[in-house]
Amino acid sequence: MSQTYDFTTNILIIGGGPSGSTLARKLSKNKIENILVEKNYNYDKPCGGGVKNIVFEEFNIPKELESKHITKFDLYSPNKKVSVDLTKTPISIVLRKEFDHANRKLAQEEGTKLLNARFIGFKRRKNFIEASLKTKDKIIKVKANYLVGADGVTSSVRKALTNSYPKAILTHYCNIPSDEMEKCEFYFGKDFAPKEYAWVFPHGDKLSVGTVLREDLDSKKLFKNFKDTIVKNDNTKTKGFYIPTWVEDDIFYKDRVFLLGDAAGQVLPFTYEGIYYVMKSADILADAIINDKPEEYETKWNKTYKKRFKFFRRMQGIFLSSTYMSDKMISFFQNEKLQQRGLKYWEGTAKPLGLTETFVKIVKHLIKN
Repeated sequence: MSQTYDFTTNILIIGGGPSGSTLARKLSKNKIENILVEKNYNYDKPCGGGVKNIVFEEFNIPKELESKHITKFDLYSPNKKVSVDLTKTPISIVLRKEFDHANRKLAQEEGTKLLNARFIGFKRRKNFIEASLKTKDKIIKVKANYLVGADGVTSSVRKALTNSYPKAILTHYCNIPSDEMEKCEFYFGKDFAPKEYAWVFPHGDKLSVGTVLREDLDSKKLFKNFKDTIVKNDNTKTKGFYIPTWVEDDIFYKDRVFLLGDAAGQVLPFTYEGIYYVMKSADILADAIINDKPEEYETKWNKTYKKRFKFFRRMQGIFLSSTYMSDKMISFFQNEKLQQRGLKYWEGTAKPLGLTETFVKIVKHLIKN
């Protein structure tokens, strides 16, 4: 007896965050049938919400979703401080619940079908994927040509595909009531976040205060030390979540199943910037699907971003290796020309220099200073 399916589609996308919704929207614009599955429409992802301001223009997203327009951030090392001018490369703060909802709606308006369901598993058939989803009331079956796992750092699709989750690092954070801040702050050094960083972001009517920490450290104590430095006698509940970390040559595609966004570790090293890069990754995947050439996804992603990701990972290893080097990083940003060059490279508006050339320039500057 042949299997009957509740839905049949070309592309089944699991995960309705920025990567999944961006992919769905572009596919629908190009008349490629797709279903976008989100298990919780009210989910508010733990996230500082910082994204390059250019995201609104590049992806034609309503600018009204910007809750804060950031034109300055401060960097602190144990012995130095610098203010960085972001006037030419501003950061936007978005509230993830609103941002994700709006992007799903944009995809739906283009023709994407939204499903409120949870991914259970999949089976490979001869020429298609059979996926099982659980709605509020029942188990449903979906027949699709391709399956996309855009379901985050705890990706159920990736787990089913590889029996593993993306490599990730722990953060502690809390959102403290306050609407007085109009800039972002980053703190480096062993007292708060050894070999990583701590942050303070404006986040709607709150402050997002957090630390990125290795699990072999006394993370609760380090976070408390940091929070007490920022806000005295605050009792806001501390929460934790994982940020995926990029692994070179990680899996992107296997036998009709794609991984995208956090599920593929497409988060920039050092800054852990995710929103912009997972949306750009979705753009690349959409082109591969439109061209019916799945292998182009990883090839084009590597050509576009691998060098950049390797560079930022190398700089993380250098500048965050010790207090001395964190101080040197601040000295680097105190040079206005180097600061603006670095910002343009970070934003992607400057032509990237080769890794070796860039590394040599930075080392020469450090030696001189």
